[in-house]
Amino acid sequence: MKNKNIDAIMAHITELFPNPDPELKYDTPFQCLVAVILSAQCTDKRVNLVTEGLFKKYPDSVTLGRLSQSELEKEIYSLGFYHNKAKNILALCKVLNEKYNGDVPSDPETLESLPGVGRKTANVVSSALFGANRIGVDTHIFRVTNRLGLVDAKNPLEVEKQWNEYYPEYINHDAHFRLVLFGRYKCKAQKPDCENCKLKSICKYFNEKVGK
Repeated sequence: MKNKNIDAIMAHITELFPNPDPELKYDTPFQCLVAVILSAQCTDKRVNLVTEGLFKKYPDSVTLGRLSQSELEKEIYSLGFYHNKAKNILALCKVLNEKYNGDVPSDPETLESLPGVGRKTANVVSSALFGANRIGVDTHIFRVTNRLGLVDAKNPLEVEKQWNEYYPEYINHDAHFRLVLFGRYKCKAQKPDCENCKLKSICKYFNEKVGK
């Protein structure tokens, strides 16, 4: 069921984050895709520290794809899950070079078929780079939308389906990143700033769990 407070909620989040630029740093669609893959279970700040040097040395799928598994693992070791990330990124480079001339496909379904690219990554990248009407449900969006009572979902796919059904006007790049930033800096997993939040009077989480 659509939450009647959606416009007030999004207006406040827009006020908090008027210019919701992605915090991951990249110069090309390929670098964006790799950075998003590397950001799994890792902070954007730490990813940027690694990719700054990585992309200078290996800026595209051809140069990065020439690395061996062990060489790439050494480059991304500090990001965690480096073995699987390196394996997937090298497989990704191979497919991009062989099937797409090194270019990143704009279609979300095609993106999702690539090695190491899950639904969230495909949605985030296609929205950020190509303006696709997709919302990528990460841990922040999953938490925020459920806490605020905008959705009632048990997994990210349910969040996406309910958001698409109830709030199509907020399926865009800016709305996605504003929700991410709200979850990252305000509605945190641990110790959310409920007392100072202007949304607490209409927040399901606050009224059911905190403000009793």
